[in-house]
Amino acid sequence: MLLLKNANLYAPAYMGMNDVLVGGGKILAIGENLDFNIKELEIYNLDGRILTPGLIDQHVHITGGGGEAGYHSRTPEIKLSDITKYGTTTLVGTLGTDGCTRSLENLYSKAKALEYEGISTFIHTGSYATPSVTFTDSITKDLVLIDKVIGVKIAMSDNRSSYPTDEEIIKILAQIRIGGMISKKGGILHIHMGGLETKLDFIFRILKDFSFPINYFSPTHCARTKELFDECLKFQKLGGFIDITTGGSKFAPLDEVIAYGIENGLKLDMISMSSDGNGSVPKFDENGNLVGYGCASCESNLKTLQTIVKNKILDIEKAISLMTKNVASFLNLHHKGEIKVGNDADFASFDNELNLYDVIARGEFCIKDGRICKKGFFE
Repeated sequence: MLLLKNANLYAPAYMGMNDVLVGGGKILAIGENLDFNIKELEIYNLDGRILTPGLIDQHVHITGGGGEAGYHSRTPEIKLSDITKYGTTTLVGTLGTDGCTRSLENLYSKAKALEYEGISTFIHTGSYATPSVTFTDSITKDLVLIDKVIGVKIAMSDNRSSYPTDEEIIKILAQIRIGGMISKKGGILHIHMGGLETKLDFIFRILKDFSFPINYFSPTHCARTKELFDECLKFQKLGGFIDITTGGSKFAPLDEVIAYGIENGLKLDMISMSSDGNGSVPKFDENGNLVGYGCASCESNLKTLQTIVKNKILDIEKAISLMTKNVASFLNLHHKGEIKVGNDADFASFDNELNLYDVIARGEFCIKDGRICKKGFFE
């Protein structure tokens, strides 16, 4: 058991100075000046540092991404410490362009491995393509029978998509809806948004022509272009939830994107941020020729959080919510995203400048006093 003392607590709602008791991977008690006579109780003094929920990253290529430039351009699998050292304690793994040499079976196995090593993991079935690759013979069965599957991924408005018709998309959504109902997972269609001029046209048509519930749509990479972001603001006004990628293409620095959004009606409780971590990052020369590939980092979430607060776009409570409470609420991740009794014991601690000090996942330290103390099996 673990007692966290003297935490400046953001749950993410600000709660002031509190202590937090942890046991069995869960939050057992929160209060001022907690004191317990418990054998083998570890007491860790935060000395007034900020304590928040662990970050939830809903878009990570845990088995690698890339492949668009050939077999050699596939990025490698991610390591545990490359997730936790940036404050992330829960993630959703996805496939990308390559749903051929990358398999759902490998995605599931890697998610289980990361879970064994200490963090919480979920995955989406599908990839960029339609019809969606699945574990079983249907999306509905994947949601019902595969424990970690919480949604389906496809690509739209992108030259690497399969250009599905509205009728094909609505059939996917219908399967998600039934699978989500039976499994009580909710279920979403996680949509990689590319840079084509079609933007969110297909979503608006489906909402109009089929009257399908808006809460099943989950567009990501929503700040890729200003035109796409403006469309996403319209989608929000209809009740939609959007996700901004911190590590991918964007039309402006994300603190400026959020400021622009707020000026134009952005709903802060209907937006999240994800890293697109471990995906491929193409490198071009001055003539636009591809000269190499890099690998995206999950660090972009942490850096964006720090910048948004430092530049006074959002306060800590609102900024933290974009990567904790908002994500958990939209994805139906019960017991995640908030520091409250009964929830999973996932935490990140920061100094007043939001430098990361500690990361605790399911009640165990991954990062302690700024040092990695838990590594993956092959690290």
